[in-house]
Amino acid sequence: MIWPPVKAWTSKVYINDQVHFVAINYGGELIERWVVLMSVLDSNVIIKVSWSQLIDLSKWKAGWDERNYIESSKSVNNKNDIKTSEFYHLSTDSGLTIPISEDSIRPWFY
Repeated sequence: MIWPPVKAWTSKVYINDQVHFVAINYGGELIERWVVLMSVLDSNVIIKVSWSQLIDLSKWKAGWDERNYIESSKSVNNKNDIKTSEFYHLSTDSGLTIPISEDSIRPWFY
């Protein structure tokens, strides 16, 4: 997968009743890379996920997928894998700030 990450992501399990997320920030180097995701439908659901977890196809899919998530799960199987946070700043290339100050905005999908 390419770095920096695209903005649209789908969790394969519900995280606080949500599956669709936007990558609002990212950072780190090599194996210490991380991505902050915010739910598309509930902006109170903000999580920080390691890059290694995010590129695990059994847990996440780049883009917004309507059909391949686990309906019966209402929460993350291992809460140690995902850290929640109250607030994170937006990355300058998110395209989600006003005014948009960057000419280079990360794509939503591959």
